[in-house]
Amino acid sequence: MIFKSTNDIQIYKCAGFSLLEVMIAVLIITMGMIGVLSLVLQNIQVQYINKNDLIASQLAQEGLELVRNIRDENWLDGNAYDSGIVGDGTYTIDYTFAINDLINSIDDVGAKLNINGAGFYIHGAGSATPFYRLITVDDSSAEHLKVECKVRWSERSRTHDYTAATLLYDWR
Repeated sequence: MIFKSTNDIQIYKCAGFSLLEVMIAVLIITMGMIGVLSLVLQNIQVQYINKNDLIASQLAQEGLELVRNIRDENWLDGNAYDSGIVGDGTYTIDYTFAINDLINSIDDVGAKLNINGAGFYIHGAGSATPFYRLITVDDSSAEHLKVECKVRWSERSRTHDYTAATLLYDWR
């Protein structure tokens, strides 16, 4: 058996961190991580809202272009410029040019836009989207038609509207 006396044991004084210093360092790092995580989450939310806002603006523009195309086709066929365009009313239209003038409100089921198998937004059967589109035509002026396209969508219990308008003239 080997015995050592206490005189042979040296006590080393090592410099180190106290428990309080470690806790403060962890707290500072945690607060920094929470701040970064908060910014990332907010960025993701804004990105989602911006995506739907961009889609809505393009859907509204498409609605105006579809009505404008009817006007242009009327010109090519020699018909009155507003032939086939429901005046003083509301209706829906999609790329198939199927006009439904039985819609009274943008919240009607008929105003709902779906995506078909080819990836086009239509008012018929397809994959559901959050978007509704309604075309309003005002023919109170003899010189032009005022066409307004309103797109509505909901996300996170908030309703968003995007409206685009144009004047269609008989430019023949």
